[in-house]
This record gives sequence, C-alpha cells and structure tokens, in this order.
Amino acid sequence: MNTKTKVYSVIAIVICLALVYYIFTLAAQNSQNCATAPAAEIDVGGDQNVVYHIHPQLNININGEDVVIPTNIGLTSGIMRPLHTHDTTGEIHVESPCERDFVLGDFFDLWGKTFTSTCILDSCVDENHTLTMYVNGIESTEYRDLILKDKNEIEIIYEETV
Repeated sequence: MNTKTKVYSVIAIVICLALVYYIFTLAAQNSQNCATAPAAEIDVGGDQNVVYHIHPQLNININGEDVVIPTNIGLTSGIMRPLHTHDTTGEIHVESPCERDFVLGDFFDLWGKTFTSTCILDSCVDENHTLTMYVNGIESTEYRDLILKDKNEIEIIYEETV
C-alpha cells in the first residue's frame, strides 16, 4: 500500500468516526429535547423516528352538534409534530421519538384552539351552560392535564343547563 492510499484510508476512517460521533450526539440531544420540549417544538422527522405510538380518540359536542376535528393538525410542510391528525375522525396520533406523557392541552395548543376547564373552542361556561369531560365514559376533571393514553375515548360536552 503506497503512502497516498494510506493517507486516504486514514482520512476516510476519521470522517467515518466523526460522522458516527455526530449521529450519536445528535440522537442523544434529540432524545433529551423530546423528553422536555413542548410538543409544538418537537419535529418527529418521519415514521422511522417513532418509538412511542398510541391513538386516543377525541370527540367534542357543542350544544348538541358534533365538532369536526380537522385533518392535518400538527402536520405542516415537512414537519410532523408528535401529536397530529390524519383525518377528521377525531383520532389523535401520538407518534413520538421518545416515550413520555403528552397531555390533551398539548393537542389543543398545536391546534391553536382554546381548551380549559371552563372553555372549549369559542364556548365558555356561564349561568346557562356547562362543560363536562368524560374519559372512557367516566367524568374527568383533568381537562388540559389529561394524560393521553392508547384507545382512551375522550368526550368533551358543552351544553345548555336544563
């Protein structure tokens, strides 16, 4: 092996080692960021990066009318947030590059809509209206803090008091 070939071999090895170091360092940083960053700041980057994948169901009813939850919440021009929709069924896709708890408030933040213990979208509790949330048929007062779990049926009802 001549000197020129040895030099190129050493350069190739150094580049490969630097690349491996960079990839592992970046992966560790992304994992740390995923564990603490708001959902709106996480870009999953594609299905190949998903390590946590669940599907809760969200249904909203305001004054007897079902609200259509739009397609592509959390999906924009090449960016996939860990909470998103693919259609109007109300199924929330939680697809994250790390396993962690996401809450219902994270989804509403990504959607850009109001949700608190007293307001849903543009409808707020007053002397004539109530807001109730059910998870799997059981009333819940967790509202924004509800941890999303696989196959949970979440129903939010804003209605006129009787």
